[in-house]
Amino acid sequence: MKRARNVPFLTAIAATIAVLGLLAVHLWMTALPGLDALEGLSIDARFRMRGPRAPESDRVVIVGLDDATRERYPEVFQTRRGWAKLIRALSRYDVKVIALDLFFSAPEVILPDELTARVRAADVAATPEPPAAATAEHQVWVLQQLLAAIAEELRGDETLAAAIAESKRVYLGAFFRQGKGPAEDTEPPQLVFARHGEVADAGGGGGRRPIHSVSVEFTLPEIAHGAAGAGALNTFRDPDSVTRRVPLAIEYGGRHYMPLGLAVALAELGKSGNTLYLVGDDVLVAGGRALPIGKAASASLDMLGRGQLARVSAADVLAGTAPKSALAGKLVFAGFTFASADKITTPLDAIADGVELHATLTENVLAGRLMKLAGPGTTILATLGLCALVIAAQLRRIRRRAWAPPIAALLGIATYCVIAFVMFEHGTIVAVAAPIAMGIVVLVAATIGGLATEGREKANLRNVFSRYVSKTVVDRILADPSRAKLGGERKELTVLFSDIRGFSSFSEGMGPEALMSFLGEYLTPMTELVLESGGTLDKYIGDAVMAIWAAPVDVPDHAARACEVALRMQDALVALNKKWTAEGKPQIAIGIGVNTGAMAVGNMGTAARFDYTVLGDQVNLGARLEGLTKEYGVGILVTEATVRAAGPAFVFREIDLVRVKGRAGAAPVYELLGRVGKPVDTRFAEALAAYRKRDFAAAKQAFAVLADDPVAETMAERCAVLAEQPPPGDWDGVYDQRAK
Repeated sequence: MKRARNVPFLTAIAATIAVLGLLAVHLWMTALPGLDALEGLSIDARFRMRGPRAPESDRVVIVGLDDATRERYPEVFQTRRGWAKLIRALSRYDVKVIALDLFFSAPEVILPDELTARVRAADVAATPEPPAAATAEHQVWVLQQLLAAIAEELRGDETLAAAIAESKRVYLGAFFRQGKGPAEDTEPPQLVFARHGEVADAGGGGGRRPIHSVSVEFTLPEIAHGAAGAGALNTFRDPDSVTRRVPLAIEYGGRHYMPLGLAVALAELGKSGNTLYLVGDDVLVAGGRALPIGKAASASLDMLGRGQLARVSAADVLAGTAPKSALAGKLVFAGFTFASADKITTPLDAIADGVELHATLTENVLAGRLMKLAGPGTTILATLGLCALVIAAQLRRIRRRAWAPPIAALLGIATYCVIAFVMFEHGTIVAVAAPIAMGIVVLVAATIGGLATEGREKANLRNVFSRYVSKTVVDRILADPSRAKLGGERKELTVLFSDIRGFSSFSEGMGPEALMSFLGEYLTPMTELVLESGGTLDKYIGDAVMAIWAAPVDVPDHAARACEVALRMQDALVALNKKWTAEGKPQIAIGIGVNTGAMAVGNMGTAARFDYTVLGDQVNLGARLEGLTKEYGVGILVTEATVRAAGPAFVFREIDLVRVKGRAGAAPVYELLGRVGKPVDTRFAEALAAYRKRDFAAAKQAFAVLADDPVAETMAERCAVLAEQPPPGDWDGVYDQRAK
């Protein structure tokens, strides 16, 4: 039989080629819809599985403008003088860096612009002592004092600028606005501190090239002129609104700028501005450290979790009650942390403060904890590995069980997820969504390919076997086609032959139509008994029935099933004979031969026409036993192998040692008497023993006393002949079958 193509296997290979092409498009051209979002979710899941992580040291501190600060020191939120006060307070704590998570891009306006200008232009110099009361001069003096106070309050920008200049440790934030087209041809003077030191174009890595900005918001030059440094406040918010990355480089006006967190880290390392940035490369060298860069020149942060970085309330700093040890020599990030300001979502926290991102970047750079991104080559190899597993699961020996391919795929996916998590814990992010999604696509394609051909294969199997076996057995074969090994194999089976005695002479008295009707009435119950027992109908040979057990579906008790069917056939024939007698039809007798042994079973014939059958010496022996039943006058004969295999549920008796036609060797022959419990006359065995000892006279006498026993009568006649004509001296007690 021509072996069918493994359609699921071929489909899986074709699907793998297709998904690798799609993956290449996703990695190097344009992102496939949904894959990046799935990857983000997988990263979040890995963060949550790992849990929060403590910082490597306490160098980074967040000074939060929290709700307590709003209540006790509202001027910090309302005026530049309030910020100046906070900067001076932090400076008194001797912090190393004050990084402000904000910028002052417009002048402070307390009064309308025109009125502010008039007050500032007025001569409000006050005399040290007031004139006598209740005089016009006194009233003018009071007015001068009031105007002087207002004028001083309007100098908030100057006060803040002075505080920044005096501190000499303030780093200011800048926000770069993305867009298309040329950038504004201006650079705020102090923003030069945020520039990358050495920049060159690596000429590749399009996906890693920095974002292009068209404008920048920065603190006014008159306020920022005393700043120690600056950095970008930009972050990346993914389409699912989760922030996982910050840009390490931003392009503006042909120049490239670093983020605030990196600028502070370099200040701690004593290497401010000491960076080497190759545009499009996968690393940025800062302070002698290679920082991994991903999409849009961004760094994937190793999120620590809310509360892991040390926090101090700005209210305690302003009140002077904050512990000096909590701030002295520390890198301070000052930003809004009150309930409704500057909130973001991170993989570990649904609500986090924006200032945490910049502080986390500094901690990651100093601790060497920025997450590394596995390259596209790793993604392709992982995808290829999962797809190869799916392809291997489509091999016939694995697909024998329908659940095996999906289980194999799920185990492969689970193993890959474990590997990805272990690598994540060691600081490397490998793509999970794309390889798994592509592997699932290949699995689905292979499954569809299998379903498309499964119906045809099952129909073919049903057509082949429904002629031989019961519907239950066919269903078992269809559930596990491997149990029906087409093409031929050697295995131990039990074969049964049954035949109507004297059928040739019996059929001569019937017309063709009547004969066919009679045979149908006889063969139907006999066939049903075979099929109901789980046997296989091999074929009809005229009036004869040939059946086998343990093929195509294995059954361990095949000999016992065949013996039970043989007994039931005889019982069924009794009922049929009664019915036919009542109808005026003749009665019949059948002989049954059963043998157990190694046989060749499978589809025998040609590619154009074949039959599922058995061949071999043991099959021939079973057929000869059926012929012997006529010579001994018994209903069922079996071999010694069947007796051993059938077990204790049946009663047998040995009747002779026979050399059947076509075989050189002799075999013991047994009569199947019935089921366990049926009485056995031991005198037959005693007579058989005398026969084999060549005491033919005694054996004849012993057989003769067994009334109504056809076998005993046959053996008595044989003993009479042998008594008159003794066999030669080398006689082995074997009876040679006379006819087939």
